[in-house]
Amino acid sequence: MAACSTPELAAPATSPANAISSLNFDYRVGPGDVLRVNVAGHPDLSSAPYKQSIPGSPVDGRGTIQLPYIGAISVSGMTVFEIKEKVEQQLKRYLKRPAADIAVVEFGSKRVFVLGEVQNPGMFILDRPMTALQALSLTGGFTGDADRKQIALFSGPIALDNLKAFDATTLEGAGANFLKSNDLIFVRQRGAASWAQWARDLVPVLQLVSLPVGTARDVALFQDIRDR
Repeated sequence: MAACSTPELAAPATSPANAISSLNFDYRVGPGDVLRVNVAGHPDLSSAPYKQSIPGSPVDGRGTIQLPYIGAISVSGMTVFEIKEKVEQQLKRYLKRPAADIAVVEFGSKRVFVLGEVQNPGMFILDRPMTALQALSLTGGFTGDADRKQIALFSGPIALDNLKAFDATTLEGAGANFLKSNDLIFVRQRGAASWAQWARDLVPVLQLVSLPVGTARDVALFQDIRDR
């Protein structure tokens, strides 16, 4: 079936009543992100070439970046403004009035997952404020078998206590909630078992899915879950 283009999956970001400005979304850096650190007037103290000669400082699994002269700096969980202050403080060992500009050039640490009856299930980068409905739109739409009126949203660890259901045909309810890192959305088939039984059967299966994902094995797991 062709990708769905119904209004509920193409709503503008400002349509929910409780929408917030992206200016208020203080992205917190984590492993997998890549930062560009530019020290004004001192390219030798800035990020080294990372990819295709573009400067960048990857955040490693320990949550640190490496900068010339300074060495390792812990940045995990910090905003770019907090990192700027920290870098400038470190640079005072070498410069009287250091001025650093920090930007995230690749987002990789904040992820959400959309599985089940959608055209392209998988992982998506949470690089801006995003509602559950907006995350669904990133998949290319529902399959012909999707139950659009009872969609599962797991916020936090995958457990029944963290499960909310929402109706994707309306802009109200949990579908308009802004997602957090590692939230998971699952679209079940129409005509499946009762909601309670379906949820009890699904939770143990989803708990086996590795996070973060991205390998061929994970894609196979997605397909296996969709077919259940």
